[in-house]
Amino acid sequence: MILAIGFATYFNIAVRVDAASALARFDQLTAQLAPRRAAVHGERALRLLEKAGQDTEQLAPLMLRVADAQLERRRHQRAAMLLRDALATKSSDKLSNRKRAQYEDKLARASILSGDIETAVAIYASFLDLAGDDASRGGGENQTDISAYYAERVGDAARYFTEALNHARPYEPLSGAREAQLAAASNMASLGAFYAMRDDGAYAAAGLLSSAYLIRSKLLGNDHQDTVQLTLVLGPVYTGMGRLDDAERLYLEAFHAQEEIKGANSPDLSLYIKLLTGVYEKQGRYTEAQALQEHMRNLFRDAFGAQRYAANRERDRREDINRPVSQQFLLEAEYAPADLVSAAEYSIPTAKSPNIDEMKLRLAGDRDADPREANLPARLAQLISLCRSESGERISLRSGYRSYATQKVLYANIGSKGTVTPPGMSEHQTGLAADINVDNRFMRPSDRAYQCFEENAYRFGFILSYPPGNNYLPGEDPYEPWHWRYVGVSTAQLYREAGPHQKPQEFLAALPCYQERAASGVFPAIGEDDICLSAKSETKVAANEPERAQPASVEENTARILNKTPAARSPR
Repeated sequence: MILAIGFATYFNIAVRVDAASALARFDQLTAQLAPRRAAVHGERALRLLEKAGQDTEQLAPLMLRVADAQLERRRHQRAAMLLRDALATKSSDKLSNRKRAQYEDKLARASILSGDIETAVAIYASFLDLAGDDASRGGGENQTDISAYYAERVGDAARYFTEALNHARPYEPLSGAREAQLAAASNMASLGAFYAMRDDGAYAAAGLLSSAYLIRSKLLGNDHQDTVQLTLVLGPVYTGMGRLDDAERLYLEAFHAQEEIKGANSPDLSLYIKLLTGVYEKQGRYTEAQALQEHMRNLFRDAFGAQRYAANRERDRREDINRPVSQQFLLEAEYAPADLVSAAEYSIPTAKSPNIDEMKLRLAGDRDADPREANLPARLAQLISLCRSESGERISLRSGYRSYATQKVLYANIGSKGTVTPPGMSEHQTGLAADINVDNRFMRPSDRAYQCFEENAYRFGFILSYPPGNNYLPGEDPYEPWHWRYVGVSTAQLYREAGPHQKPQEFLAALPCYQERAASGVFPAIGEDDICLSAKSETKVAANEPERAQPASVEENTARILNKTPAARSPR
């Protein structure tokens, strides 16, 4: 009995004063899967070894192990400190990419749980960059790839951001230089845009994007393009969550910012008018929505001419320029365009060898205009040039034409994962679709180039084929912000002006109806069923259908709507 007491006393003293004993006890408890008890001895071993002269480089492997134990104890701040110091050493360079990513992921989560959002968003934003194309849908075709692992780690972190950030009360750094806060905002924007593309990511997206918006609006101003750009990502998130007042505020601020740059009579304001109209319609504010719609038509009439849709468009339909393509509108296996040309010949930057079929596009030239400029590749080159200049980002053609056979092979290799649709339902088979790269990976909603495409693509004949919430493609997440489809300038203008919001395939399917109504000046009225989308009338307007009376003082209503702030809005 005396010997046992003596041994216990000696052991307790040893583990407190002898580094080797403390380390042995740490190893023993770790092996026994008792990390919470082990953490105490691990910390003691670190202190004793440091006192004995070991530096951080030598202690780094043990620090990583002790950090794991502290995470089990929910000592997140201490775990984060250990992980940060250990990963900053040269010895950590010996870790494999996956092992290092695992520890960085732990650091990011510990940082979130200890209130250090800036460190977490910096780590996960770097993961997004390393994930590349695998971040487009939260995973890759080969789940063993490190890039897919990065995307998976970011995706799993959504619940931590959801719990840490109040989506109704944006987070703002309490300290830090201006540059550091703007860097945090940029990281938040990238992550928020990533989560906004996921069905389960709305709350994480709202928390991150609203925080990024607050930082940029305070440091840069509401009229700065980096602030405006967030509107196109955060606004739809708010709308989807039912926060329509917040979406309205964002769209009004963006409208005024772009109005200062482009002028009050620019049709380029149409994007924000369209977004505001959609919010007002959801709120049941039909008179205000109608006034905005009429204002946009006046802008289009003045910019593009009163008879812009009166011409016969049978040629576009006959040559499939306006043909819908989706799982509801399949292409036959034998379909192949006859006017493919090399994109590189029209000065379009290509992400792959310019000699392969995938770097070809349809010419789709206008017969009544200059064939050197009035065609698909020339207009895409102009759009890319404009957006490259405005964004400062590298923009290139990622994918153009793909035959039915090529699509079949790609889909067989990738299956339901990745970014390849089944054969027969891909617009790439028409030669009219262009997947766009930004900085050597798929375009993302957080890119400045995306804002430029959203604002300007319609002027060059392009529309976004697969917007958020569509059901055009199989799979859980068919949203493709990188996929732009050529439909011709007049059709793209009509879609912006009078088409159903975020329903491009339905619009193309009912295009003859929209063209006839537009040519006759009879547009769908806000708050009423869109006759072009109804089953009763797909292509024609009744000859004796009376035009709906316009709201009184349209110009006055429009000025009141666009010049007011949400706080001054009249009750509905």
